[in-house]
Amino acid sequence: MANRVCPTCGEEYSDTYKRCPFCEETQALEKGRNLHRGGKRSVKRQRKNGGALGVMMLLSVVIICGVLACVFFGDEIASFMGIRTGDDDGGYVPPISANDGGGQVDDTTPPDGGGEQTDPLADPTPLKLESPAEFTISAGETGRITVTGGTGEISWTSSNPEIATVEDGSVTGVAGGTATITATSGEESVSCTVKVSGDPWVSGASLKLSKTDITINDAYPNPVTLKIEGGEYTSASWSSENTNVATVSSSGVVTRVGKGTTNVICVVDGQTLSCIVRCG
Repeated sequence: MANRVCPTCGEEYSDTYKRCPFCEETQALEKGRNLHRGGKRSVKRQRKNGGALGVMMLLSVVIICGVLACVFFGDEIASFMGIRTGDDDGGYVPPISANDGGGQVDDTTPPDGGGEQTDPLADPTPLKLESPAEFTISAGETGRITVTGGTGEISWTSSNPEIATVEDGSVTGVAGGTATITATSGEESVSCTVKVSGDPWVSGASLKLSKTDITINDAYPNPVTLKIEGGEYTSASWSSENTNVATVSSSGVVTRVGKGTTNVICVVDGQTLSCIVRCG
């Protein structure tokens, strides 16, 4: 007695059977008939196949649930696990400082395309006048003064608003004359001289000189100081018609030079004042 191998199901059976008993059992199960031979082996094989099918179905369910969880709850899962996605802050991840135990540094600002970053500890740029240090405008016209640098907000002042006014670097001529425009930032300041062409401004004050006729000779050789009286004024310029006879300083001090007579002129806020100087 020998064994045979069924070419259909691959089972081994005794040659006493004319046909494969296992195939007959399978056919009987498909038709709902009672098993006559080899039933136990067929049932065992069926249970084995059914167990494998169950495992495959369970794996399929697990995979489908995982895909759905990623689709609908991906961001929440990533946040819970501490994972930053590429959509957060434009894909920028704050750098890790090597000196603070692995914590994040304070500056979490994303890079701006590789441009130069401003160092808040760097020295500030000195205040600098970019426009010419002196220019001329006509009364009623406007000029512009430009400055750069400084340590904060820039304030503007005019030495004589009756000649020229200034606002945020914009200078407007008012009347003929000269004014100094000053820009100040912190403890720094720069200045620009503005000459305004046109009719001079004339102060309404009743200004006059303290003396209108003086004599300087051997008996009275000391210099004489002339003062402006009659009210407040903004600026004054002094000159002598003949410096070979007498000179005058910017503060009105008259000094004898030689013999003769001359006039000392003072132009103050549009008014012209004079004094006769006799030197002997």
